[in-house]
Amino acid sequence: MSHYRKIVIPLFTMLFAISMISTAALQNNAYAGLEPGMSVSVTASEGSGKISIGGYTGAAQSDAITITVVAPNGNIVAIDQLSADSSGNFSTDISTGGSMWGQDGTYTVNLQAGPGGLYAADFDVDISNGTTDGTSIDFSNTGTYDDGYETKMQSATEGSTGLSISADAVEGATSFTINGSTDRTESAVTLTVVAPNGNIVTVDQLSPGSDGAFSSEIGVGGPMWSQDGIYTVTAIQGDATAYQSTVEVDIADGAVIPEFGTVASLVLVIAITSIIILSAKGRLSIAPKL
Repeated sequence: MSHYRKIVIPLFTMLFAISMISTAALQNNAYAGLEPGMSVSVTASEGSGKISIGGYTGAAQSDAITITVVAPNGNIVAIDQLSADSSGNFSTDISTGGSMWGQDGTYTVNLQAGPGGLYAADFDVDISNGTTDGTSIDFSNTGTYDDGYETKMQSATEGSTGLSISADAVEGATSFTINGSTDRTESAVTLTVVAPNGNIVTVDQLSPGSDGAFSSEIGVGGPMWSQDGIYTVTAIQGDATAYQSTVEVDIADGAVIPEFGTVASLVLVIAITSIIILSAKGRLSIAPKL
């Protein structure tokens, strides 16, 4: 009886691990039937105090839609984050009042609705005295795998190295450091950290040095970091995919822990369970008959 118990318990563990992986896979593919690409409309009435943004994204519903507005002087004046519904539709309004919008000129609305350049675009809206000029911009690349936005994208040129980042931290530390490099020394780098639940927990804007290097130390304390799990750090410098880089940091109890994703953990569970089962079977096969 003890041999059967040794086999059944690990087998149950293995089946549970497999079911967890299957569930995750189903969640990731739940919206795979959506048409690829996205369509976006950006509108503002003459003299209005808001910018209206609406559209469709074929990315998975779990991919948060991040909207960032950059002033003419390069400062970030607004950030919004939302999720599409099950049909891929989304909408939001951004108010243009307040001291952050005091500079007259062209404000750039950056939108990232999924991974890669297929789901990234930027739009220009002119602001005077905190109110909008008449604006109506429509963009769509649905049904294709072409970003359709090459005329506005800052494409990587021959010989360019792009942008890259890495995370550096000591286990148990209450902060981690993002180190990066880019061959575009004249453009600011926007650094965004997203929690496991999809909420933005911090945004930073960095200016690369003359050698293209940049660095930022990010503290993980406080209520915004209370959720345990994988936090995603994304660095963006323009719309070209060569200038978008992502790194993941695992946080638990407000401290950094070694990087070890959920899928990797489940794979390890299965591997260990398989070894236990094979060992148990080996012992059972050589057990003397009663």
